[in-house]
Amino acid sequence: MSAYQSLRDRQVAAIKRVLNLNEVPPETGDGQHDAAATNGLISQSTPILNAEGEPIWKVLVFDNLGRDVISTVLRVNDLRGLGITIHLNINQQRHPISDVPVVYLLEPTAANMERITQDLQKGLYSPAYINFLSSVPRPLLEDFATQTAQAGTSEQIGQVFDQYLNFIVSEPSLFSLGMGNKSYFTMNSAQTSDDDIDANVDKIVGGLFSVAVTMG
Repeated sequence: MSAYQSLRDRQVAAIKRVLNLNEVPPETGDGQHDAAATNGLISQSTPILNAEGEPIWKVLVFDNLGRDVISTVLRVNDLRGLGITIHLNINQQRHPISDVPVVYLLEPTAANMERITQDLQKGLYSPAYINFLSSVPRPLLEDFATQTAQAGTSEQIGQVFDQYLNFIVSEPSLFSLGMGNKSYFTMNSAQTSDDDIDANVDKIVGGLFSVAVTMG
């Protein structure tokens, strides 16, 4: 019988898989191990290697929620062990690091997608492994595809994934959605519009769905 996997264990495994460019550990001949690896329960704690057997060093770029998701479960040393040499906030000024892959972990917002396109146009990094913390709404995905086509940056994109990781794990089985006390105020204020309430509910539902997906 396999060991119990807490919510934190599963989120850490999922994040490590993201940082290893969504690769899973190689087959070992152990059927139970291989099945667990396929389901993301076992994750590499060392960086994946290139064709020459050398580590693939990467840049990590996140937004505020992506930063909070990672910082509660992984330390800087953990990131370095997974091949992350530099980690940066997408909202900060950043400089080119040519011929180095970048792993994005951020919310699927129009602003974030526009910044990714700008990064690729400027040639800051290449290729780009784009991981969204939650499912991308179809209109946003279509807009991103249009931006990519117009900017001619499609060849610089290695992957695009929905990761369902838009929640913060503070204890092995305790999580929050990173909404602070604004959620209560938004839902109970007479000044809140119906659109804002709908957006808040959508964010809560999306976060709870991501927890369910992560727990399998």
